[in-house]
Amino acid sequence: MGVTAVIASVVVSAGTAYEQSRQAKSTASKAKKVAAESNAVSRAEQQAQQGQNTRAQVREERIRRAQILQQSANTGVSGSSGEAGALGGLQTTIGSNLAAATRSGNAAIAITNLNQKAADIRSAGAAKVAQIGAIGSVAQAGISAYGAYKLTVPEQTTQVNDFTAVGGQSPATEKNPYSVNDLFK
Repeated sequence: MGVTAVIASVVVSAGTAYEQSRQAKSTASKAKKVAAESNAVSRAEQQAQQGQNTRAQVREERIRRAQILQQSANTGVSGSSGEAGALGGLQTTIGSNLAAATRSGNAAIAITNLNQKAADIRSAGAAKVAQIGAIGSVAQAGISAYGAYKLTVPEQTTQVNDFTAVGGQSPATEKNPYSVNDLFK
């Protein structure tokens, strides 16, 4: 009865540990899917923001270009080197602004992806720790159950049989009828 209880305890502990491990894996998988979806939404928002910034920069550049061209026409220096210099400077400024916006957006996407990888690594580490803990729990339950069994079952004393008093029949004194040596004589 005691051995059965020990075995049952270990089996129940192992089943519980397995179920906890399975649920932890399932939860980690769901969390990873949600995180990937969140990253996709974040990237899409960052790209939309970058597009909006680009359009604003281009709109501002067109307004300034029109202002420069209008001032050149009003002052009678249309097509002059001053007008060309002003337009070239404007082009340089917008190119620099767009490059900075693109770099900033790409950096934000890279940071988001790296943070997600770090979270995935932490999650995987936590799942492994949980599995190790579950194995330890099973081992501890088995040890505890065996210890409880040993406390409840008294030590049995063994009776030493004296085969020589009965007239032999001791395995040590009787000849083995199935001895390999006797078969080949």
